[in-house]
Amino acid sequence: MRIAFVAYGSLDQVSGGFIYDRSLVGALRSIGHEVDVFGLRWYGYLHAVARNFVLGHPLRRPRAPEAPIYDAVIQDELVHPSVFLSNRAATGWPRGRSLLALVHNLGSRQPGEPLAALKARVEQRYLGSVDGVIAVCAQTLADVRALAGSALPAVVIHPGRDHVAPGVDDRLLDERSRAPGPLRVLFAAAVRPSKGLHRLLDALARAPRFAFTLDVVGSLAWPRYAREIRRQLTRFGFEAQVRLHGERTGADLSALFRQSHVLALPSDREAYPLSCLEALGFGLPVLASSGGGTGEMFHHGREGFLLDPHDAEAWSATLRALAEDRVALRTMSGAAVARYRAHATWRAAADATAAFIGRRTPHPDPLPASRGEGI
Repeated sequence: MRIAFVAYGSLDQVSGGFIYDRSLVGALRSIGHEVDVFGLRWYGYLHAVARNFVLGHPLRRPRAPEAPIYDAVIQDELVHPSVFLSNRAATGWPRGRSLLALVHNLGSRQPGEPLAALKARVEQRYLGSVDGVIAVCAQTLADVRALAGSALPAVVIHPGRDHVAPGVDDRLLDERSRAPGPLRVLFAAAVRPSKGLHRLLDALARAPRFAFTLDVVGSLAWPRYAREIRRQLTRFGFEAQVRLHGERTGADLSALFRQSHVLALPSDREAYPLSCLEALGFGLPVLASSGGGTGEMFHHGREGFLLDPHDAEAWSATLRALAEDRVALRTMSGAAVARYRAHATWRAAADATAAFIGRRTPHPDPLPASRGEGI
């Protein structure tokens, strides 16, 4: 099949959503499908919405008569403000026999989202312009259903695990859990308010005799919030225990995962966060917010804990318990690795995507077998 994939900017960006997009495109190509990637320019939400009324579709159809019609066009739903009205325009490009939205997390469903009512209307209009939805988790699909209705064809395709190769064995888990010293906590997300680093610091400050270190890995592109975090570190006296690394990739990021004991992510809400999946692969029990789709990834109390992001006492008590009971930490670490190894691969995600496209667009070629969850 020939597929077009539309997203903002380049797929080389490091956020979990772009890792999903990039890995899915790569997996589709690896099983023989041709995928062309189209990047849209980001203007800001309101500007992007206004351009629908003034300029029409952001990508114009080429004049060449041989310009292909794709079997499917997949749009990362993040582009919805740029195309919510213009998707059906005759001048729009790329064109496909079916138009699918890949939905990570509806923006209008995020707690405290600015202009949430407007964004809900825009997202609803956008979902009415597509032929089907690929949702990264069941909770995201439920959000889509609540906004767009139950008639829209959809499939849940969890991300694959094999974009990282942790190489963790029992010996490493044993050595790491038994080594004396503080609990080594990892926070792997952009340093922005919705990810809740300030809440994690507050939880850590509630246990003054709790020995810990905290490595913070993620973009510092929100300077006002980063300044607030640094002031919080000073107020709590955490300057020697907390390190702000900024963005890290490749071997540098893997090294931080390998040396850590747990991942803590008290964000407002997540869909299916790849940092948590990666943490399981490195044998890190995951402490994550109870809202969103993270509960589809692991079992509460076995490979990690799902906690109210605003319950600082619960986060503090859970971290303190893992620091003090290294036998329980080791047990959860082993369970985390086992859960990761049982998780689906990107090949399975690509097979399920191709099968879903096939159900939306009859195609003469044999389709790869689906391992996705049709809805």
